[in-house]
Amino acid sequence: MRSKGQLPALTNARLLSLSMGYLGLQITFGIESASLSRLYQSFGAEVDDLALLWLAGPVAGLVVQPLVGRWSDFTWTRWGRRRPWIMGSGMIAVGALVGIAYAPSLAWAIAMVWLLELAMNALNAPYRALVGDTLPLHQQGRGFAMQTVFIGLGAFLGAMTPKLLSLAGVANISTLAATPESIRIAFLLAAACLAVSVGGTVLSIREHGREDYARFGIAIAQRPRDRAPLAARALSTLVMLAPFRRIAAMQFFAWAALYLFWVYATPIVAMGTFGAANVQDPQYGAGADWVGVMFATYNGVAGLFAFLLPRVFDRYGVSVVHAAALMVGGAGFVGVAIAGSPGTLIVCSACIGIAYASLISSPFVLASALVARTEAGTAIGLMNIFIVAPQLVMGFAAGAVIGWLSPGSPEIALLGAGMFCVIAAIICGGHPRIATA
Repeated sequence: MRSKGQLPALTNARLLSLSMGYLGLQITFGIESASLSRLYQSFGAEVDDLALLWLAGPVAGLVVQPLVGRWSDFTWTRWGRRRPWIMGSGMIAVGALVGIAYAPSLAWAIAMVWLLELAMNALNAPYRALVGDTLPLHQQGRGFAMQTVFIGLGAFLGAMTPKLLSLAGVANISTLAATPESIRIAFLLAAACLAVSVGGTVLSIREHGREDYARFGIAIAQRPRDRAPLAARALSTLVMLAPFRRIAAMQFFAWAALYLFWVYATPIVAMGTFGAANVQDPQYGAGADWVGVMFATYNGVAGLFAFLLPRVFDRYGVSVVHAAALMVGGAGFVGVAIAGSPGTLIVCSACIGIAYASLISSPFVLASALVARTEAGTAIGLMNIFIVAPQLVMGFAAGAVIGWLSPGSPEIALLGAGMFCVIAAIICGGHPRIATA
């Protein structure tokens, strides 16, 4: 029997429907992350420009996701609170994916990628909020866990898609100012998966209205009015940030390293390990496809290692484990820069996966130890800033620095990523709040 103040429980089938949109979202992200540098280079983008061209994701994550998440909190329509945002942004994302697939120029491809990132971030925030909106407390853990399963599976499938298409005989060779056929089909498949999975959630999940919440005995937050002066609000934010300064520094170097990997893995592997002379070289297509396998590997390893983390945390402490994982990841980044064989790249990707698994969990555990339980939401918001800010810095600065230090040879980017991971590990190893059993 449902207690007062609790939402009614959903069946397992409804839980599945609630989370299935993340499969399409992460397939899209997996294809995009494994193919974006390749897409830009196919239209003539220089290696030194790639970091700047990747900025759409971090900018959208910093601006759009918090805004749309907040706006959806106070959107009450006959179709629900979250579903109008999810459906609208989902349709825009599908259109952007089709636009990328048939991009006639670099400028068009850039514009469609920006549109895609804005739409995906607008979709993500209200989609996450659906769990709290529709599930009672005792089912929310299962709801988020199911989303995590779809996130891992989708990222793996998306990253593998270009390679699977090549194995099926689809051409993966770039021609001047044109999207490779395998990448075109991959983005179209992403559009179809996103439409089906998000549409399935929208059509199958019923949101509760104000009357429903009143009947369940659940109070609904009213839109707050912050009348404090801007300077006072800015000072308040700085005060909140102060206890997180060590975590912020650690996150800066770790996420800067991961961003450099996302941006430069394709040209480094294609032109280094596979020896491609240019984007039109068949070896470039083979190397770029292998990057998808690498991305699938690190996501898969991250998913498996995540199951072990709680037990390892209990035994050795969060800070120690995270520092060790970052060191392993740093070795993986350096290994990718100097690898001489595809097999070595897979081993390096597995090392990066270990670091990635810890990176998306350990800092949040450390942050939670610094705040009161009632301030957990604030901590999560601040952590998002620490993730996005280093990507923005790398996006604006990495290309110029690499062009100055080593023109046309991006391997130095991943050597730098390895160094960044070592710095992050040293910072983490000195963290005063170590969670132990």
